Amino acid sequence: MRRAPVAVPVILSAALAACEQTAPPSESPVERAAALSPAAAAPPVPASVAWPPAASLDLGALAALPKMAAHAAGTSRVPVLVPSRRELLAAPVIVAKEHWTSFWARTEEITVSITMTRLSRKVPGIPPLRGAHVVRGEPAFITANEGIWSAAWIENGVSYALDVECTSPEAPACASDVLVHELAAELVYVGGAGARAAGGKP
Repeated sequence: MRRAPVAVPVILSAALAACEQTAPPSESPVERAAALSPAAAAPPVPASVAWPPAASLDLGALAALPKMAAHAAGTSRVPVLVPSRRELLAAPVIVAKEHWTSFWARTEEITVSITMTRLSRKVPGIPPLRGAHVVRGEPAFITANEGIWSAAWIENGVSYALDVECTSPEAPACASDVLVHELAAELVYVGGAGARAAGGKP
């Protein structure tokens, strides 16, 4: 699944310049760069999650989810955001793991996937990149790759990545970033394990 651009090229360039003469010849440039990159020494750590207020829980969308998907959402360690369009809630797949949760759904026209993770990697001396777009009131990255539109942003202390792909590459809906913006704006909160502590009723 695609993610927002990061400063990897800069890190790789600096690492390559530093190790060009000292690394063993058996190592490739990428391997040498990875070994010296600050990111390699900064393991991902769980971020502090800010659970949305109970009043923001969308009980209608939660009720529209199939039983298995609703159960998975209720065990999530991150706030679960799902599309509000009922056709995308009819038969989705929701997977909840220790640090991340994913949502996947498909209609005849589009495929939508959302990845939500509380893991973050902070590299000393390198400030976080700020997206040039705005999604749900937050700075975001909007990209397109092989006909798939992606939006990535941080909300509730969690990193969200939304991917939208049209069944037909020529579909007008995927000719611009309008659809991915619309779907992101329509995402609703359906709970998670922390919702109970926040007063929600997943």
